[in-house]
Amino acid sequence: MSRGISDSLFHMWRTVFALAHADNVVSNEEVRFMAEAIEDVRFSGAQREILKKDIADPQDPVKMFAQIEDPKDRIEFFNFAHKMVWSDGDYAHEEQAIVKKLKEMHIANVDMDRLVGRIDLQLEEEDDRAGAHKDVRKIISSFRDLFRG
Repeated sequence: MSRGISDSLFHMWRTVFALAHADNVVSNEEVRFMAEAIEDVRFSGAQREILKKDIADPQDPVKMFAQIEDPKDRIEFFNFAHKMVWSDGDYAHEEQAIVKKLKEMHIANVDMDRLVGRIDLQLEEEDDRAGAHKDVRKIISSFRDLFRG
């Protein structure tokens, strides 16, 4: 029996499903999108049952989004949300308003210190590699000198 996906990723999907109800019209295309997700993603049996209920019973997308703990899952939400809201060819005003609110929530929770730290590490690694290239150049130059003399 599958243990399913992480709680954070599961709530990402619940938020996507909740977004389908934002305009009070769940189109056939949106239902198809959700049904395909239920079949394609490795949800546990319990997770799958909850999502099936979410198709019929609207959930609060803000509450669902707040339970997405992993920043990668939050980013992934916006990718799937975009696909879902456009699946019926109509990005309704209500859907736009909720996505805007969720983006604001996401930005407010971004750990800028951690993000800046990652950038600093990447720059340091690039500096280290540049230094290593200089060392290799010195070694090659010293061999050239041996063969010239």
